[in-house]
Parts: sequence; C-alpha cells; structure tokens
Amino acid sequence: MDPQQAALIYNFLNVLEGEEYEMMIMQYAAVAALELVAMEEDEEVDYEAVWVPVTVVINDFHNLGDPCFKIHFRMSRTVFEALTTTVFNHLVVKGRLKRERTPMQDILLMVVWLLATPDSFRSVALRFGVNPGTLYYFYLYVIQALRELAPEFITWPNAAERVVISEAFQELSGFPGIIGCIDCTHIQITAPLEESGRYVNRHHVYSINVQSVADNNMLVRQLHVGEAGSLHDRRIFRRSPLLRDLLLEPAGVYRTVHEHLVGDGGYGISDFMMIPFVDNGHLTPAQSTFNSKLSQCRVKVENSYALVKGKWRRLKMLYARRPDVVTDHITASFVLHNFILLNGEPYEKGSEGRLDRNEPDEANGEDDEEEDYGIDAMLEECAQRGLEKRIHIMNMLQAI
Repeated sequence: MDPQQAALIYNFLNVLEGEEYEMMIMQYAAVAALELVAMEEDEEVDYEAVWVPVTVVINDFHNLGDPCFKIHFRMSRTVFEALTTTVFNHLVVKGRLKRERTPMQDILLMVVWLLATPDSFRSVALRFGVNPGTLYYFYLYVIQALRELAPEFITWPNAAERVVISEAFQELSGFPGIIGCIDCTHIQITAPLEESGRYVNRHHVYSINVQSVADNNMLVRQLHVGEAGSLHDRRIFRRSPLLRDLLLEPAGVYRTVHEHLVGDGGYGISDFMMIPFVDNGHLTPAQSTFNSKLSQCRVKVENSYALVKGKWRRLKMLYARRPDVVTDHITASFVLHNFILLNGEPYEKGSEGRLDRNEPDEANGEDDEEEDYGIDAMLEECAQRGLEKRIHIMNMLQAI
C-alpha cells in the first residue's frame, strides 16, 4: 500500500468508532510504520513478513531506579507515574480506552523512549519486543492525547503570574514589564506528501516553523505549531492566535499597558512587543544598554528550545510524511517539557544550553499575507506607542 492509500485510510478514521475504528487505525499504523522504517533504513523490506520480535522483560525498565530511569526516560519515576495517570484518565474520558490490552505504563515507556531518542522505529520496536506497526499505533494515540492536553499544560499567565514573571525579569536585568520572550525555531522534517516546496526554509531543508513564548523559568506559555518552514517569523506571529489575543482582548486579560513580550529584530515593534534597536554600527551607549538588557532576558526562549530539543531528541529530525502527525509530535514534546517542570522537577543548572542564533532575515521566506486593514491600522497605532515606550524604557535603564 503506497503513502497516498495510507493517508486515505487515516482520513476515514474520524468517521469510524469502536472496534471498526480500532481495526482501521491499526491497519493504518502498520502501513505507516513500514513506510517509516523504509525511510529510516533507506531500503524497501517487508518487515511485516520477516519480523520476529525478541523476548523482552519490560519490568526491567519499570524496576529501574532514579537516576538511571531519569537518564533514559527524561523524567523521574514519580513524574512518569503522574504522566501515566494523566494520559490514562484523558483517554478514558475521551472514550478511546475501553479496555487496556497493554498496560498504559508499558505503552508510555515505549513512546517516551521514542520521543527522547533519535533511535529508529525498528530499533525501538525491537528493544521493547513489539513489531513496528504496534509501536506506531501506540505512538499515534499517545501524541494525539498529549496534543489534546496542551491547553491544560501550556497556558497564558494570569495577572498574578504576570506580576511574578515581570519582577523576575526585572531582577535579572532591570528591564521592566516583560511577561514572556517570543521566538521561532525550525524542526527539520522529510518532504511532506503535499505542497512540499512550501516547507523548504532558507537553509534549503524541509522544516516546520514553531513559535513559542517562554517565561523566566523557561516554561512555555504559548505554542503555535504547524506553519511551513518557508514562512518568516513575523508572518507566523501575524497568523497566530496570539496576535489577535494581544490586540483584541480586554486590557488585563492578556496584558496591561505596562506589560510586553520581548523578541528579536524579526518582529515588529509595538506597545506589546519590545525589540532591539537595529545595530548599524552607530548605536548610542543608551541603545546598546537597552539591546544588551533585552537580550539578557530574551535568551530564556532560546534556552527553552535547547531544553526541549535536548530532552526530546527525535525533534532533531522527524521522518514523517504527514504534517498533522508531525504537529502532534512537536506539540507532545512541548507538553512533556511543561509537564516535567510543572510537576516540580526543575531543569539541572547548566543543562539549558543555547541554540545557535537565528539572526532575523527580512528577505527570508514568504511574506505575501493578505492584508487585513482593520488589524493593520491597529498595528500602526501600537507601533507608534511601542516606539515611545522603547525610548522611555531605554532612558529608565540608562538611569539605573
């Protein structure tokens, strides 16, 4: 069965339910897994016909103690047990877990290992004693469940939380009013089946461009996934729900007049978005200080990306032909990142790292977004207020 036929099967799944749904999704998973193994191994082999799983005592993984368990599964046993309960309860509520043929703990061990390593599906399936189709079946519904749980674990800070975040950033650098740092990062993928040219980024590789906002603790507060790699960061921000929320929600819901995000030069300035002065080689000392203080805070979002990609290493290259599956995988990885932090397991000092700087390039990517004159007019007003606000903050920082 070719990829187009597999996609057709997958599209039917939404109209099926019960035993019929389960049988169809397992058929899709078997086909998709064989295709994925062929892509990873760069050869066509009928693994379904020749696959002989090895015998594995999965309790050996369950019996691992910390810190060994944490090294392999990126979280402590306590957090893993909380994750198991969360995913299990969610699937029960959604009606997708009517009977537990395989223990949820075993399923999550497989999927978490898969997300945490660049190992091939073939090697992970062999490690856990299942065939690739079964592993892919577990993988599909776990990442779907985690994506559905995103609104519970990736949340915009309320008024009280924004005060705490702003004070933490001000203590760090003296820069006032920061409620989050925004940036985009590319997740490399193989060529999608449809409109693959749209996913080629300026580095001439296929990718998904991901936008997120991180706070002072590198907790992701907003996530926008699924845009093609060819799109510029500014256009992705314009297409994301976050822009409308910042512009249109009543004062105090998403921000106050004194609160703002910080981003790099790839974003436009506004009263809710502070960006650095363009370094043309003639910056004043006050402008240089402003840029330095802003960068000192904005690095938190780069650190968060480095943490996510460092823990969930399959993000370094996703062998997948369907953008919707890729989107679920990426979202699931960010949900796990937040889940670990929210369950009281902070990152280890020195582990945050830093991504290579992704300098803004205004000529990069497509920028033919259809104009919305209502939004454009509002943005022009916000930009003027932003210029005034930036000068005010610059003078304040210079006086410290």
